[in-house]
Amino acid sequence: MVFILNRIFQRIARVFLHSKQDVNEGLLTRASPAAENLATPVAAIIVPIRVNHQAREALVRLERLLSLIPSCFEVVVVDDGSAKRWQKEICRFAMIRPNSQYLYLPTRKRRFSLARARNSGARQSTSEIILFHDLDFLGTAETYLQIADILRDKLSPDNKQHFFCIPVAFLTEQGTKRYIRYLQSSPQSTNWAFYEEAEQGGGVKFLVQGSSCIVVYKKYFLEIGGHDESYDGHGAEDFELLHRLSSNYLIAKRPVDYSVNTGSGKIIEYRGFRAFFALYGEECVKSGCVLVHLFHPKRKESDYYQHERNFAKLKSLMSQE
Repeated sequence: MVFILNRIFQRIARVFLHSKQDVNEGLLTRASPAAENLATPVAAIIVPIRVNHQAREALVRLERLLSLIPSCFEVVVVDDGSAKRWQKEICRFAMIRPNSQYLYLPTRKRRFSLARARNSGARQSTSEIILFHDLDFLGTAETYLQIADILRDKLSPDNKQHFFCIPVAFLTEQGTKRYIRYLQSSPQSTNWAFYEEAEQGGGVKFLVQGSSCIVVYKKYFLEIGGHDESYDGHGAEDFELLHRLSSNYLIAKRPVDYSVNTGSGKIIEYRGFRAFFALYGEECVKSGCVLVHLFHPKRKESDYYQHERNFAKLKSLMSQE
């Protein structure tokens, strides 16, 4: 019996790698085969996901996203506690794409945490540079090649503290439908042509230049502690990271009222931390590089949005400086 159990365990171990992050949380990882003659990835794209509700739409978006990201990127899909019935589907999509990894975090009974998922994905990645990419962000294949070129041109190994943001245009519901049609009709185009037209036609709610799509050196990101996981749920975790990153890579003087949250929307004056962080996406805008955020109804999970608590915590932190 012991011999049989050992053989079973060895077979499982060949498929899943087990490692411990802490006493309560283990990581189950699976890596897809690397593509033949694949060059060193320009960066790792970290994609957090949890599927409980609206499963069909989430899986469609994941499959679409993975099909559009070129092979010059490594992709790490971090499953932060999806319901068991959806885990295999998420893993299957990740495994189809060469040079991808699937991580499952057994955190289903805990609140979904973008910070935790992004940190786990960063640690698991093999690339020198990491890029945080939400499930609802999207670009054409040409846009991701454009991002790869910007990474090669803008980042220097001599300055590990250098980081920047890729701007994200938040689309309306109608704008999202138009964008999906644009993907099908203009596969060789970048997002920028669509963005300029959609902005004029009312398909864009607002552009976030200082977005959560942060590009940073992995080693430095981990050295400063990664995302602060006390910002669990959704809200302000990206701004807290940008606050620490910008403290060591200051490209302009912060506004006098830096800690003020001016809210989402068009920035018309240099006021508050959002206007300051927008400067870190300015180079991408000048290069005509932007991702889009696809519209979705408000998430159903009652504890998903933690904006009030997290932004109060962020204001307290920023006001101390």
